Amino acid sequence: MNVTTLKDTLVARRLALNPWTGFYFLQSLLINLALGYEFSLLYTVAFTCVLHLLWRAFPRVQKGVVGAYSLLAALYYPFGQAYGAPNFNTLLALHATNVEESTEILTIFPWYNYLLAAFIFALGIIAVRRRIVEPSRWGKMETLGLLFSVGIFFLQPVQNLAWGGVFKVIDTGYPAFRFVKDVVVNNNEVLDEQARMAQLAGMKDSWHVLAVKPKYHLYVVVIGESARRDALGAFGGHWDNTPFASSVNGYLFNNYVAASGSTQKSLGLTLNRVVDGKPQFQDNFVTLANRAGFQTWWFSNQGQIGEYDTAIASIAKRADEVQFLKNGDFEANKNTQDEQLLKLTEQVLS
Repeated sequence: MNVTTLKDTLVARRLALNPWTGFYFLQSLLINLALGYEFSLLYTVAFTCVLHLLWRAFPRVQKGVVGAYSLLAALYYPFGQAYGAPNFNTLLALHATNVEESTEILTIFPWYNYLLAAFIFALGIIAVRRRIVEPSRWGKMETLGLLFSVGIFFLQPVQNLAWGGVFKVIDTGYPAFRFVKDVVVNNNEVLDEQARMAQLAGMKDSWHVLAVKPKYHLYVVVIGESARRDALGAFGGHWDNTPFASSVNGYLFNNYVAASGSTQKSLGLTLNRVVDGKPQFQDNFVTLANRAGFQTWWFSNQGQIGEYDTAIASIAKRADEVQFLKNGDFEANKNTQDEQLLKLTEQVLS
């Protein structure tokens, strides 16, 4: 009995002093953080146990898991630190972003984020290159690690059930599993929303205009990229970068808050009638102007067709006159500039 206890103690001590245990703990910590989730010591230790147990039982499988997640974590780390874990807005932005915009967004992240991303990838290479050796006997520590990691896997589903929710295995809190689930679930929601948008965009609008008493005969709506209020001089920003808006005689709305964190969703909730939190794409501000008797024009530097322009194109095609600087999708004729829209506007105003 004493001999068995001594052996178990030596095994536990050897495991605790094994540098690979600390290595996998560091990897688990960085991978969990890189995927955009809050720090959790519980899930970090649990994922460390998973990596250790996989190495004991299926070392080649473990190398594949470590390599894949290290690469994924390294690629996602800069984005995750800025925008967090995958959600509806980030997946919608992914669908609405082309290669050129993706390249531009890479320049806004701090350089040290890329340095840490490279470090995560380097750890993955080291783990994959670890030499496979004959494992020692399966002991109590491995059994305890297995029970602990399995128990933590079901922790979040059990908590959901206890708090009046539904028990679902896919609701596990493991960041490595949660990341995959969040991507799949939110991507499906984006596809459903795009399908609903396409269906509504082809429907007739339901506006009923009772009276038209415009203060002006001409209205110009400029739709551009979103920006923080404190980055624009006209809105109290630190830089004098809006000479026209700062001096023109007009109304500046200082208290407007974007309807969403992503451009596409924000425009959908801003330019369309919203019912129960969902934009009705057939009832947008262009169809309302048409119903009120205005003649409408739409000038755009985006593409008329293409996967990147669906939300805007669904509104644009309702205008009486539509002109696009690009022939085809967003990627076509990349060298077109927004300033060219002024020539089209001048023709209408003259």
